[in-house]
Amino acid sequence: MTKVLVTGGSRFNGLAVVEELVRTGYEVATFNRGVTPVVLPRGVRQIHGDRHDHEAMRTLFANESFDAIIDTSAYNKDDVDGILDIYKGRVGHYIFISSCASYAPSLASPIHEDRTPFNFDPSERNNYGRNKAIVETFLIDEHRTWGAPYSTAKLPTVMGPRNNAKQREQLMFHRLLQGRPVLIPGNGSTLSHPSYVMDQAKAICSMLFNPRTYGQGYNMGMQEYYSDDYWVNTIGAIVGVQPEKIYMPHEVADEVYAPGAFPYQIVQRHGVGLVPWYKNSLFDIRKLAQHTGYRQEHTMEGALAETYEWFCREGLDRTFEWDFSFEDTLLERVKAMPGTRH
Repeated sequence: MTKVLVTGGSRFNGLAVVEELVRTGYEVATFNRGVTPVVLPRGVRQIHGDRHDHEAMRTLFANESFDAIIDTSAYNKDDVDGILDIYKGRVGHYIFISSCASYAPSLASPIHEDRTPFNFDPSERNNYGRNKAIVETFLIDEHRTWGAPYSTAKLPTVMGPRNNAKQREQLMFHRLLQGRPVLIPGNGSTLSHPSYVMDQAKAICSMLFNPRTYGQGYNMGMQEYYSDDYWVNTIGAIVGVQPEKIYMPHEVADEVYAPGAFPYQIVQRHGVGLVPWYKNSLFDIRKLAQHTGYRQEHTMEGALAETYEWFCREGLDRTFEWDFSFEDTLLERVKAMPGTRH
């Protein structure tokens, strides 16, 4: 049986990949610190260790062989070096889970993998995207130098069951269930482009052992884009609430979505601080389908409905908590402004 190692694998993106690998017949092991409680599919072997301790990793994996590695928990080149120093030339395929934050801001839309440069901006706010870009550049160079079977999956904003970023769709479920108004930046027409974690796992697994994917990066977004109005209306219909929408004037939205100015997003955005809130953030996803034959299974409505079912099944419709004090202050301010749209 083909053996796949998933680094991470105990939360959200990584766990969805583990489940999809098991479903499609792979023998799976996970490698992580073992600090996150998780129920893994039967037969999945857990290897616990610290990927930042390279010497300990060499000892830990000295007698371990894998046909492929899907790296869901690497955030910089040192993380990647630790695993590839062991398995360079010994693994049939290495897939690095990156982010669309690795792209430089672009005036073109949708953003294409091979036509948009990486973002090496040295500012602190770009640490995450820059480090992902450095790794992607390294993997591409390795492929060009010696044919390394390395590939990259580039994730935009991800949604779905078990999302550990609770400020995303879970917060919107909660906000509407509490009967709270929703602040929407601008006129509600700005488009964003998410990825649904269950389809995303299938997309990542579709890359495995396909030589056409070696040396390539792939956007993982859904087939459809969504406006802020659509996002709020769709969630409202799913939870059974008619949303009360209040539109933030441009100057207020500039403050709310400024880098580091607000601890969460009222309406989800990709690359806050890198892409202005009023610009569409869209990704070309055709390349993955062309190279692997992957096809999305869920609509946006279906993805959000499944996520809400999980939210209720976990009792979060009763127990979810959030401090809305800042939002309350903002609501009072916006409602008092002349010409505010409701």
